[in-house]
Amino acid sequence: MAILLDEFFNGDRGPRRFRHRRCGHLTSDHSLAELFDFAAELRLKREWVQAKSIVHYDLTDPEYEFAVTLGVEIVTSRELVERAIRLTARPFGRLLPPDEQAVLAALVTKRW
Repeated sequence: MAILLDEFFNGDRGPRRFRHRRCGHLTSDHSLAELFDFAAELRLKREWVQAKSIVHYDLTDPEYEFAVTLGVEIVTSRELVERAIRLTARPFGRLLPPDEQAVLAALVTKRW
């Protein structure tokens, strides 16, 4: 059970304000509750969660650095996907407990 963070450098693509910055995806390999609790420590709003694929938050500096100081586990993007696949809006999401399935369903419905 861990909070996971991958790392990538956003070069010349994407919105201008995110170019040439270190970025990452913050997720949990355990539960939505664990992810939301950690995100609250970072002062991230629940509505900022990304739920299109694996449920995660997009982080840039300084939130990225703050997450590192709070003890996230830095992993590769591939490892993040392998470990957090159960927190997805796709069929794998059925691996979640029923109460978390309801939370995930509400997030997906709200956005799309």
